[in-house]
Amino acid sequence: MGLITGALQIGRSALMAYQSALQVVGNNIANVSTDGYTRQTPILTPGGGITLAEGFQPGGGVALTGLRRNVDDSIEDRYRIATGDQAGARMLQDVLGRIESSMNELSDSDLSTLLQSFFNAFSTLQTNPTDTGARTTVLTAGDSLARELQRQRAEVASLRDELNRELQVTVERANQLASDVAELNVRIAELESSGRGTSNSLRDQRDQLLRELGELAQIQVREQPGGAINVYVGNEPLVQGGLSRGLASTLEIKDGNPTVTVHFADNNGLVTVRGGKIAGLIEARDTFLVEHVAQLDNLAATLIAEVNKVHSQGQGLRGFTDTTGVFDVRDADVVLNSTQAGLSLKPGNGSFVVTVTDQRSGLSHDYVIPVDLDGIGTDDSLNRLAARINSKLTNAGAQVTGDNRLRFVADSGFEVTFGQDSSNVLAALGVNVFFTGTDASDLAVSSELTGNPDLLAAATQRAPGDGSNAARLAALGSEPVAALNGRSISDFYNGIVSDVAVKGAAAKAAVQATAAIGSALASQRESVSGVNLDEETVSLLKLQRAFEGVARYTTTVNGLIGELLAIVG
Repeated sequence: MGLITGALQIGRSALMAYQSALQVVGNNIANVSTDGYTRQTPILTPGGGITLAEGFQPGGGVALTGLRRNVDDSIEDRYRIATGDQAGARMLQDVLGRIESSMNELSDSDLSTLLQSFFNAFSTLQTNPTDTGARTTVLTAGDSLARELQRQRAEVASLRDELNRELQVTVERANQLASDVAELNVRIAELESSGRGTSNSLRDQRDQLLRELGELAQIQVREQPGGAINVYVGNEPLVQGGLSRGLASTLEIKDGNPTVTVHFADNNGLVTVRGGKIAGLIEARDTFLVEHVAQLDNLAATLIAEVNKVHSQGQGLRGFTDTTGVFDVRDADVVLNSTQAGLSLKPGNGSFVVTVTDQRSGLSHDYVIPVDLDGIGTDDSLNRLAARINSKLTNAGAQVTGDNRLRFVADSGFEVTFGQDSSNVLAALGVNVFFTGTDASDLAVSSELTGNPDLLAAATQRAPGDGSNAARLAALGSEPVAALNGRSISDFYNGIVSDVAVKGAAAKAAVQATAAIGSALASQRESVSGVNLDEETVSLLKLQRAFEGVARYTTTVNGLIGELLAIVG
């Protein structure tokens, strides 16, 4: 009976074990091209329980006792981080590339060329200040410059809105992935707790989801008893067993800019994302785009202030009979250089000159208008300044408009011009200025000038052939400006171009570096978890030979049993 119960049991167990092992190898080969598949290794364990007649226990055959997923958790964690870093670096490179493209440098219409053309036009006007064509050229160059700054800013603002939309879509996808991981946690735990074996295919699906989630945001994964995992973003749990807290996005206005923020869906707490595409989107938007817009606005604001400060003190070929400043104050009774006034260019203590000219006789009279902004006693508001002007002038006057702007009106047959403004109050209030607007979004040439080029202030003394103010304006492009930390307007813009180029090169290097790390980790992961056809072929031949050997063994045992039965019979 020992021969029957022992020898046949050994053969039976081996045939079943090797048949199952062959199926595992076959499944590996079948999934050699399946993305995310993890190679499985059959675990064969010797059986016991068979005792020979002599009392020895050689064993009771072999059994397939498990399937090992060939996974290195450390490599998986590092690979997820690497793919996330690469996705974030690519996003930064893409955004910087688009910023650089929007600047359109090295073309005939780039901003540096337009800046040079603008100041060169004033230089040309200096030599022939009465030439209408030269005046028109200045206004055209200024308009082209303003439009280009507006275009660049609008394009970057459009890119910011695009990143906001992409961030919303990416957060929605991350939320779905987290939900899917939680659902798989439940299925895996149920299957493995039932004793029916490990759920390797479900684990492969979950790992694939985790890799995609790790590409969107840097995550930490911790496996729990029972087969479920917890997923953390930063120091906060996102998935705990079968529960996902969820991710959501909200569009808010921050510092005047539309901004999408990422938060947990369950308690609306902000999510700290340190890597992945989401972090790349946020950094690209909040660092590069916001910074670039700020630089363009700073350039435009400085251009407006510096040009207007010079232009407002000059005279054109004729004076004004009625002119209104383009910049308003929030309250006509607050001090002009206070924050409450809301002027972009803050005036200071000083004075300016208003010249009233009789158009018939050509006789003129200069009036010095003090501007009291010394911080002692009662400083000037717009109303006080208008009252002081009226107390000084004859044949002309000033008034405050309903929208809190300063207006000069000359009596019939008279005109006014301006000069020698040490307070910059004329430029601050937009009287006799070249540019309107406050930043790159609304920068424009004054419509008062485009409607009448004779008002372009090329002179400082309004004498025949005087182009001295045009010369001062021409020099602005290369003069150091305190608001730009001592750099000229042209140098400041060249610095913007250089900064974008340097950051773009750094982003490209980061993409290459993260790609190299990701490729190396992918190779390591493949060597551990991937299917190697050569190795599987060796396993296949080994199991085939083993199965054939067991089959012969079983046949031999069966023959011996037949002979034994014949003897007994």
